[in-house]
Amino acid sequence: MKNSTFTLFVLLFLVLGCNLGNITKRNFTDFDPYKGSLSELLQSEMSRAGIKFKLEGTKDTTADFRDVKEAKAFTYNQEGAGVIVPIDGALINFNNSAAAHEQLRKSADGVKGTIKTEGKNLSFTAENGKILGWTKGSLVCLVKSNLAKPAENFKETAPF
Repeated sequence: MKNSTFTLFVLLFLVLGCNLGNITKRNFTDFDPYKGSLSELLQSEMSRAGIKFKLEGTKDTTADFRDVKEAKAFTYNQEGAGVIVPIDGALINFNNSAAAHEQLRKSADGVKGTIKTEGKNLSFTAENGKILGWTKGSLVCLVKSNLAKPAENFKETAPF
């Protein structure tokens, strides 16, 4: 049953003219501005190097922000070596990268985060790595975990 569901999912993307590989292999120009749905990026499962992230749920939070295309709060569980660690976050799509950078700076200021530049994007860390934020084009992602390593793992694994 699980294999047939996955096969149906892949076929649905192909029929709709999407390439599933493009979701995880987009380059910067695909994200500035990001024109897709955030649900497309918040995959039900992601994995890297033996660590799995399973999406527990999302909530539309667009009404909580001004001048955004879409915003979603989410919770993933990191699963690895028999340990489950929850990661709460928000993914926000702004109209352009300048607005995303402005929001990231405000978020970093709010938690006394240290901002650094990563190419055309920004990122910050706070609370010894338990809170992370980053931009990718017009997207801002903010995550919080009880432990630093799961937050870092999520950033490295997420397609945004």
